[in-house]
Amino acid sequence: MGDIDPRVREIIAAEPSLRWFGFIVEEAADGRAVVSTVVRPEHLNDNGMAHGGFVFALADQAFAMAAVTVLGLCATADAQIHYLAPSRVNARLTATALASWHDSRRTVVDVAVVADGDIVATYRGMARTVRRV
Repeated sequence: MGDIDPRVREIIAAEPSLRWFGFIVEEAADGRAVVSTVVRPEHLNDNGMAHGGFVFALADQAFAMAAVTVLGLCATADAQIHYLAPSRVNARLTATALASWHDSRRTVVDVAVVADGDIVATYRGMARTVRRV
């Protein structure tokens, strides 16, 4: 496991969806994050491929971890994904996120989701700072 920002460690400890999805935050520091998982049968759609919502959730999680290391407390303002190839049961998916731009209140993060060496999706999101409610 790589370096993990203390703010991300707090999220990992408090966010049940990480465990529910089976996501592992491998690295999250300095505008970069790596999150991985293995596609399980319950993640498949009726075509036998990983459901697009599952792939989106993985990319979005990596995006969020990278954004937090840049902005602190923030939320998604915009996100877009391009599905490039299917992924199947037992495939190891790795989402690598990198902040490509930021100012004091916003950041843009690009994510590549890879399965067994092949890019299966690209994602771009923008986060903006928020106040805790």
